[in-house]
Amino acid sequence: MTYKAEAPSKASDSLGYRPKRFWTGVAVSEGAEGHEVHLDGRAVKTPQGRTMALPTTGLAEAVAAEWAQVAEHVDYAHMPLTRLAFAALDRMGETLAETRAEALRYAETDLTCYPSDYPQALIARETAAWQPVLAWAETELGLRFHQNKTLIHKPQPVETLEKISDLLNVASIYERAGLMSAIPLFGSVVLALALWRGRLTGAEAFAAARVGEDFQADQWGRDAEAEQRAEALGAQAVSLETWFKLLGAMA
Repeated sequence: MTYKAEAPSKASDSLGYRPKRFWTGVAVSEGAEGHEVHLDGRAVKTPQGRTMALPTTGLAEAVAAEWAQVAEHVDYAHMPLTRLAFAALDRMGETLAETRAEALRYAETDLTCYPSDYPQALIARETAAWQPVLAWAETELGLRFHQNKTLIHKPQPVETLEKISDLLNVASIYERAGLMSAIPLFGSVVLALALWRGRLTGAEAFAAARVGEDFQADQWGRDAEAEQRAEALGAQAVSLETWFKLLGAMA
């Protein structure tokens, strides 16, 4: 059920598909449920018709800035914080059980727990990128992960999975929206948690998730199309850092 914070579809977008800009002014206003983004005095609505209310002034102002920068048409591809707000308000409040199950599936096959066994240069890169984060997760969050260096699957400790569930239980819908976008982006619960808690920046987490791809590119050359796609995904990681930081969730 991972919600990828995608642009609303034609059917679900209450503002219409790629609507033309119809507003002049954008402002943040205090509402009953939080800091609302208003277009010419009217609150922005999510695809499911909920009022877009954000928990902090800074985050509301950043979302408002995305709407202020809209040119002729709304292009949600360039509005990552708006998409995350939609995900939080429309999906995260009613899908906690599914969210936990999805996160635990990723935890069982976490990228950082399946290091390469060859060549030594790649092993060294993975060790440098992953071991400090795994050590941090154990020390700071009590999450002990087993690295699997064989072809036989090794389940993660039950205690670790339970603690991940506990973290999701106490996270706000806004934090969960960020996590459930970060986990599939990185292929790693560990890296997503490190970004959430400020152990890694968005760029650092994305680089750690791409150690293998970058190693192969260094060996065999870089492809322009693949590089363009990686740049777009890297921008998503940076926007997630901004999201968490403005939520005040980072330490």
